[in-house]
Amino acid sequence: MIGQVMKNSALYAKVHSMYGKMLSDNDYNMMMNMTSVPSVAEYLAENTSYKRIIDRASVSNIHRTQLEQILRDDLKADAERLRPYISDNARKFMGIIAIEDGISKLKVSLRLIHIGHNENLSEYLSKIPQVDTRGISEIKSVDDLISALSTTPYYEPLKFFLGKPERQTPFYMEMALDNYWARLVYKYAKKYLSSDEVKMVNKIFGTEFDLENLSFLLRCKKNFDMTDDEIYASIIPKYYRLKEDVISQIVKAAAYTEAIHIIKEQTPYGNAFSEEDRFIERRQIEYLAKMNKHMFNSAGYTIQSPICYVHLRRIEIDNIVSIIEGIRYGLEPDKISGYLIGYGKGGRL
Repeated sequence: MIGQVMKNSALYAKVHSMYGKMLSDNDYNMMMNMTSVPSVAEYLAENTSYKRIIDRASVSNIHRTQLEQILRDDLKADAERLRPYISDNARKFMGIIAIEDGISKLKVSLRLIHIGHNENLSEYLSKIPQVDTRGISEIKSVDDLISALSTTPYYEPLKFFLGKPERQTPFYMEMALDNYWARLVYKYAKKYLSSDEVKMVNKIFGTEFDLENLSFLLRCKKNFDMTDDEIYASIIPKYYRLKEDVISQIVKAAAYTEAIHIIKEQTPYGNAFSEEDRFIERRQIEYLAKMNKHMFNSAGYTIQSPICYVHLRRIEIDNIVSIIEGIRYGLEPDKISGYLIGYGKGGRL
């Protein structure tokens, strides 16, 4: 019992120490005033905790894709750094982070094949656990990629697309991966965590899945011409605080504004969306950031704190990527800041 208390205390200290090294508003201000990707990389290497992963000798030649990949690989490494401080079952649950990282790399790989840039596949596929790197150079099509995944967890959600070129679009395949991921989260939680921990996981991930479903439905109203059956088939089949009848109302809504009205009136996520927003996801991510920060601060000595920390770190990396993209397109700092999540609060995410 004493040993477990000490281990929980060590976890609390470790994850809060890691959180304390996340970027501040001042860091974002400094980077937004840079003029190139290498200058952002240099700032990160010299002034932030990212100096442990960014090779200062190579920052002068670093490009956007390389820097983003380094940052996202470090997120997975962060989860590994926490492994010694958590229980065996919690470690098994946290293993889903590596699978999620693999899914994100697979999504990029599918887009590369779709646009014919197969020569860049090895950069992503070689870093996915269980993928046989010896055959990467032979992958020329989506069928080749799916076949190469036959011994990995990623084959299950993608095998349906094998031999069906008419369905092999990034949109449908990414939705299949997202649905698989959602099912996996609940499966791992039920298998490895206590009942209280399962409730916490349901809140963190369930809220995320609810908001992703609502964002998808809004994009359907705004941009896509999909049948009702196609929409229902693409929805993540796990609901936390959403109700099926409300989803049906949104699907049948005649216009985007009507769908927004239904969300505001009949779901607990009314302040996560606005018809005035140019980007549907912006307010949604702000909602998730606020929730995860609150849960992180109130977590105590539980697995809740590392899970919330990983979510916040992911948002931080997305912020850095937004800054890089803004610089590449010549945007002024005040314009770039509008794309950052949790910025301007006087502290960290």
